[in-house]
Amino acid sequence: MSSELFEIELTVLKGKHYQNDFGRYYCTTDEWEKVEFDKESTFVIIGTMPVLNENGKYKATLKRKDHPTFGVQYEVKMILNCMPTTKETQRDFLKTMMTELQLKAIYNAYPDHDIIALMKDDTFDYRKVKGIGEFTYGLIRKRIIDNLDVQQALATFGKYDISYKKIMKMVRHYGSTELLIQRVEENPYELTSVSGIGFKKADEIAKNMGYDMSSPFRIRAAITYVIEEEQMNGHTYIEYDELVIRVRDLISRSEDCIKAELRNHDGIILIGDRVSKQKTYNDEKYVAEKLNYILDNSKELVFDVESFITNQEQLYNISLTDQQKSFFYNIKKYGVNFLVGYAGCGKSMLQKLFINLLEELGLSYALLSPTGKAAKVLAKYTERAASTIHRATGVGKDESEGLYEIDKDFVIVDEASMLGVSLCARMLRRLTNKNVRILFIGDDFQIASVDMGNFLYDSIKSETLPVTKLDVVFRQSEGGILDIATKIRQGKKFIGNKDYGTFKFGENVTLYSAKQDRMVDGCEYSYKQLMHQFSPDDIMVLSPTKRSDLGTHSINQSIQKIVNPHDGLKREWSMRDSVFRESDNVINVKNTYDVTALDGKVVDIVNGDTGKIQTIDLENKIINIDYGFSIVPVKLDELDNILHSYCITMHKSQGSAAKAVLVILDKSHKFQLNANLLYTAVTRASDYLIILAQADVINHAMTKNASLQRNTFLMEMLMALDNE
Repeated sequence: MSSELFEIELTVLKGKHYQNDFGRYYCTTDEWEKVEFDKESTFVIIGTMPVLNENGKYKATLKRKDHPTFGVQYEVKMILNCMPTTKETQRDFLKTMMTELQLKAIYNAYPDHDIIALMKDDTFDYRKVKGIGEFTYGLIRKRIIDNLDVQQALATFGKYDISYKKIMKMVRHYGSTELLIQRVEENPYELTSVSGIGFKKADEIAKNMGYDMSSPFRIRAAITYVIEEEQMNGHTYIEYDELVIRVRDLISRSEDCIKAELRNHDGIILIGDRVSKQKTYNDEKYVAEKLNYILDNSKELVFDVESFITNQEQLYNISLTDQQKSFFYNIKKYGVNFLVGYAGCGKSMLQKLFINLLEELGLSYALLSPTGKAAKVLAKYTERAASTIHRATGVGKDESEGLYEIDKDFVIVDEASMLGVSLCARMLRRLTNKNVRILFIGDDFQIASVDMGNFLYDSIKSETLPVTKLDVVFRQSEGGILDIATKIRQGKKFIGNKDYGTFKFGENVTLYSAKQDRMVDGCEYSYKQLMHQFSPDDIMVLSPTKRSDLGTHSINQSIQKIVNPHDGLKREWSMRDSVFRESDNVINVKNTYDVTALDGKVVDIVNGDTGKIQTIDLENKIINIDYGFSIVPVKLDELDNILHSYCITMHKSQGSAAKAVLVILDKSHKFQLNANLLYTAVTRASDYLIILAQADVINHAMTKNASLQRNTFLMEMLMALDNE
């Protein structure tokens, strides 16, 4: 039989709908010549689709798939309700919208009417129906209208090979199918504003619609796409000539046409021969101007530096270095400060002393960090409440309410190397205290922020803002974690390329230099070794990649079998090739706002928040995750936002910490590794570190420093303001 697309009318007999909108249904049809029936005289349809009703009639576009295990199946490309017209088919359709009692009451009041038409035109009089008031009628009508709206959207966009899930996103984004269709017909490149639809998909849709491929809308969308690609790589601008060439190659339009639209593009700005999105440029400009303003207009704090230092040294039985003492002189004098230091140089201790100072002076303060993991670490060692910048500034919230202002006297931002320029600008715009002072803390050898911009690097290199640099490492002579981290940073070998076996460094580092074919088994062995001293909640495994046998996905599956195996007692939920089980450790990877927790509180779950699966409610399809601050229900069909967290990527580990860390480095990872990434990974460990690797991979990584320089405006903006 042909594997081409074909249309068919079918009736669903039975089936199952899984998470992520995937369905598998047994169907029948009168168009028997189009499909191959099984021995039960049914055929199977599979794919991403809405929930289908038993005995429901549908029009579908299918494609035959021959599966080695399941035999002949038909993949759904598009499926729509056969809208009911008779009294019987309408009744079956309406059963899915209301209770049996409500349905009976409606037909008692309207025995011979087209109920769907009455609802659609809002000529249905709910007062005639026993047991249905205004509110209930509104709910039922909304369900019917939404269903009709979805059908129209599926019919319009399904033929362009857009998944059901993306179509639903499009409808929600525009609020109605009618508005969506109107906007897309005018300019299909508007779809790029919908999450999950990029320029290339919008371009494909435009082409299938027969849209004018020379349209200015297309050229401008391509310009934006190329600039945003650069932003994904951390840059805030692109060179003019490079932009023109890349857009030309992308859409095959003349350079003159592209240059003309560059002049007409409202969303971009041209600075000399550099092109940036207007919003991005404005963010960098605001950061530079705000920091410069705070610095120029702040007054000295009133306290005796030497007296404070002496008291703190006596209280904690410590002796501060000249570098550390200079930090408090800078704090006294300047309204903007940077505390920059490597692992083991005493940043955490200085933060504790600094908080003591603020509390002595009666100054209010906010402890902020770019990620959820970093905020938890900050709260732990300061023993004070800390928040993500996202939560503090209301990212994803309704900003019209004027909430989420930061009115503290002092704002302390930890892990500043992770701070992107747009998030920094957002935070600075929320500062309402006219005498506010701000301190940024970071390690400038760690990897640069995932978000665009290069805030910490540019601020330091501009030499216009007060920086206290700590580079004296304490306890390095003891060997162990701090010694290894320092050697990685300095590019000093601590093992020979051909060394194999077990090597100890100090009292808290073990290096297993293993043959490549022993790495997978070595990972399991190393984890079990750590379990002799630490609980799974205190162990972090780090890999530079998500895929492969030594990627986070495979390692998470292996560790789950060790620490939380299937026992027939814990409830679990399968999702593609993963199993989520009660007591699993998980991490959220997408910002989700205004979630109602089990205790009734409305909370935000941000990217990087970690938790533990408390219970799985299979009947209601809900997984309850304990994030520490609240237990949050997550629908099983929204598990795309959740991953196991026994093993995470080195990039995602930035800002977090664990008592014990296992770092995986393999020859297959060589091209991804550099000294900064390796340094970031090993400095996540506080008590014990195991490195499982080939020795030459470690040494190769140490020869490569990540380029911490990016194409940004911030440094020169700061320098220009300093020269005014």
